[in-house]
Amino acid sequence: MKSQQPILLSFYALSNGEKVMVFGHLTYSLIKDLSFTGFSNVKTFFTLYSLYRTRFVAEQQVEIIFNSGKATTTTDTKGSFFFTTDLVPGQHAVLDIQIAGVSVKFMNELYDLAIHEIRNDIILVSDIDDTVIHSYISNKFSKFLTLMFTKVEKRQAVEPTMKLIRDQYGAGVTPFYLSNSEQNLYPLIYRFLKHNDFPKGPIFLKEMRKLRDVFRGKKFPAQDLHKLATLNQLIRFFPEKGFVLLGDNTQHDLDIYLRMAEKFPTNIKYIVILKVVDRPADDEVVAYSSKLLKEQHIGLYYGTEFPLIKNV
Repeated sequence: MKSQQPILLSFYALSNGEKVMVFGHLTYSLIKDLSFTGFSNVKTFFTLYSLYRTRFVAEQQVEIIFNSGKATTTTDTKGSFFFTTDLVPGQHAVLDIQIAGVSVKFMNELYDLAIHEIRNDIILVSDIDDTVIHSYISNKFSKFLTLMFTKVEKRQAVEPTMKLIRDQYGAGVTPFYLSNSEQNLYPLIYRFLKHNDFPKGPIFLKEMRKLRDVFRGKKFPAQDLHKLATLNQLIRFFPEKGFVLLGDNTQHDLDIYLRMAEKFPTNIKYIVILKVVDRPADDEVVAYSSKLLKEQHIGLYYGTEFPLIKNV
């Protein structure tokens, strides 16, 4: 049987002016259309179903060929790669990605191959599920039906946070997206953000999952680890930047962001939490934390609507 050509399912490269951070995911798939554009509900279901059945490009050496220079990395057990390296003068884009000398297939509708230098002083890091897209995380049945059987154009954006992100982008803030959703959902998430005119930015997702794990409702250990690790990497990669952290209260965003504020008080400027479900314990945490954060000159917003954040 003819071997499949690996596809680059997701990709992003960003720079702080001195170094470049590159990350993406490689998988084997026969799916030809991952645009999620004009899909019916049925096609949405079968495309997602196929994405949860792809074969990982696991523990393979990968060569990234830039317009100037190259770098070598290795995928993890689920097919993802992540590395930082020195930015070469004149380096501005990836030209090719190869495994054992064979080029992988690019999905041009899902990303670009440019190196994006982040020049703005403020980075807004936003959660995705129930922060920018209604995902119904707190109801497993509604979550599954919405995810698997609703076409992208019918998925609903969260109005208060969509407005906040757009306003902040218009004020010169750079948006990043950070979610506990798995890499399988990258094409759908990318298309949703594009369809709803969210500003472009890197999308940091968790490791790929198998279909059996989804049906069993299997949770990976250390649910907070992905967001904590990614925020640590980003703040250390951009030590001179200020950060606005945007999330909701369906999971652990408040706790994660408070931990980041404690660890990086000079970098965190605002924590913004959308109140999706009623949790009295959160109200107590917010009341206690607001005063402490104010002493560190960190703003905390918690509720259903948010004022325009100024002077960040």
